[in-house]
Amino acid sequence: MLRKPIFLCCKNIRTGCVLILFSIAHLFFVSCGGSKPIAAFEKETLFDLQYGGFENELRLFDLQVPGEVQTRLVMNEGFFYIANSEAAKIMELTSYGDLIGILYNAEKNPVPSFIGLNGSKTVSALEANNGVATQNAVAYPFNKISALAVDSGKRLYAADILPRERFVFDEKTKTLLRSVVLRFESDGSFIDYLGQEGPGGTPFPYIKNIYTTKQNELVVVCLIENGYAVFWFTRDGYLRFKVPLPPSVLPEYGTDNSDIVFSTLAQVIPDYNSPVLYLKIDYFPAEIDALTRVQSGMTFDQTLVYPLDLNTGIYADPIAVPDFEQTVTYGYTKEVFAMAYEFLGVTESGWFFFITADTEGFSILMLKESGQKIIRRRLQMDTDNIVYHSFSLSPSGIISALVAREDKASVVWWRTDTLIDSIIQSSRNR
Repeated sequence: MLRKPIFLCCKNIRTGCVLILFSIAHLFFVSCGGSKPIAAFEKETLFDLQYGGFENELRLFDLQVPGEVQTRLVMNEGFFYIANSEAAKIMELTSYGDLIGILYNAEKNPVPSFIGLNGSKTVSALEANNGVATQNAVAYPFNKISALAVDSGKRLYAADILPRERFVFDEKTKTLLRSVVLRFESDGSFIDYLGQEGPGGTPFPYIKNIYTTKQNELVVVCLIENGYAVFWFTRDGYLRFKVPLPPSVLPEYGTDNSDIVFSTLAQVIPDYNSPVLYLKIDYFPAEIDALTRVQSGMTFDQTLVYPLDLNTGIYADPIAVPDFEQTVTYGYTKEVFAMAYEFLGVTESGWFFFITADTEGFSILMLKESGQKIIRRRLQMDTDNIVYHSFSLSPSGIISALVAREDKASVVWWRTDTLIDSIIQSSRNR
């Protein structure tokens, strides 16, 4: 459950004193608009995780403490990887919930129960059921892990923070650089860490998220003072592209008049197949009081996703993302507002996924071929009892989630890939 960064740029006006209006609609009761019912993807609960300190448990005991929960979930080819920042460990589990691998900070976790006194590895209970997986444990001194990614070779990448004595202060940007990306082989052995220039390089600014591509390249998306910065590495760790994205390099918003328009670079996500970045930009025209001619607020207008080809540095035509309509109730009065979706990711076959919360769980918007194909679906979930969630979109289009409640956490998924497969097959049969 990530908070959206707010980077505002505008035309013809200073940006002060307008941020507080950005989320006013969230203060009221919100429901999904529209009269037609939307079909729901069928949810499958795969397994539960108890809270505690053992190797197959989660530590989420500080949910009442201010600050963002950092625990993340990634699904890769049917295996689930959980970076449990609060416990300083990374778990690898099967779709049945069996723990088959763990990387853990030995100072914050007990020695896994399957490790013998002599330190030798033992096979898991799966062997008794003709399974083939073995349990593996590797100690590593994590500090505060957050973003997580896994490539097709099961090489694991984790964003972490360096010890305080290794922080670097960038005088030019007045930014504290303290984040790195740790690299581990599939057996859990440590390779090295990546900084801005590659292995052992200068620490990154705050890492928003990390991604792997079909070529097993790594993409690091960072937040900087006035926007984003993206670092694209080869599988060997060599820097391929460094892309600063301050407001000055964003595409101009095409308007036919002199209206004041604010723009928010909300998210940056890489393409899975090629060196392309997708920039999700939300636009908010200013509201001007008719009597005083003074700006009184701003309203959401639309979302555009701009593909940026890193080989050429050229933006392609934007993809217009339909609005999500929400009905806000004030006593007996109802009003419909257009709201922006959150960008969930892009699949290998080129489907764009967007998500937002609604009164029955979450609404999903799927786009293909510059918005010519549009599918709306719902992920039904009792959000009243959820204290934290982390979504993951696989290259094939499966949506997975770690859903935490007060008593336990569950790993669930929605096989959205079956819908994509049926659409592809239908297109081939035409």
